[in-house]
Amino acid sequence: MESLLVIAVLCVATLLHSTTGFGTGLIAMPLLSLLIGVQDATALVAFAILGTTLLMLRRDLGHIEARSAWKLVVSSLVGVPIGIFLIANAPDDVIRRVLGVLLVAYAIYNLVGARVAKVNNPIWAYCLGFMSGVLGGAYNTNSPPVIVYATMRRWPPRIFRATLQAYFLPLALVVCIGHGVAGFWSKEILTAYLVFFPFSLVFLWFGKRISTWIPTASFYRVIYVAIILLGVLLLH
Repeated sequence: MESLLVIAVLCVATLLHSTTGFGTGLIAMPLLSLLIGVQDATALVAFAILGTTLLMLRRDLGHIEARSAWKLVVSSLVGVPIGIFLIANAPDDVIRRVLGVLLVAYAIYNLVGARVAKVNNPIWAYCLGFMSGVLGGAYNTNSPPVIVYATMRRWPPRIFRATLQAYFLPLALVVCIGHGVAGFWSKEILTAYLVFFPFSLVFLWFGKRISTWIPTASFYRVIYVAIILLGVLLLH
């Protein structure tokens, strides 16, 4: 029964990720932590994210905004050690909660009809990528700033999803390798992922189909709701 629930959670998370371009960790981590424990959930979700990003990137390879993706990756790598330093020295949870408030405010501002101006200046990629690295190093939560950056660029949905995968992939690979070095991998985790993998292909396909049915304006409303959810989770 527990195995079926684990697979079900991963399927729902994969469907969201395939539709919007992110969300596997958002859905899977809290639920799987209750089912199999934090350490096993962390390792399993890392495999799921890596597999999903690889498959989505292969699907949408020609739609990546490469200049933005590499700027986000490089600036994130600069921010990671600072995040590690902050988690050791800054007041507990202050940065995470401030970010949560900002995310909720940003998404509500857009949902009620106002619009943040479209940005093209590369400084935004460096700044928000750096913030993502800081959050990744401090709280293992690197996605919110890059999602905000993608909404500020007003990319069409397919470019939005593809560019996020190009950003997530190298970081997901590093995380998976780190988990292996730390001893998080186990026969049970690898078996669970292999059992889930065929289901992931099905739900990736469903997510792709759903995404093609959503008009661009509605797509961004879905993204803003997801950002609010991210912000609320960061406040806890």
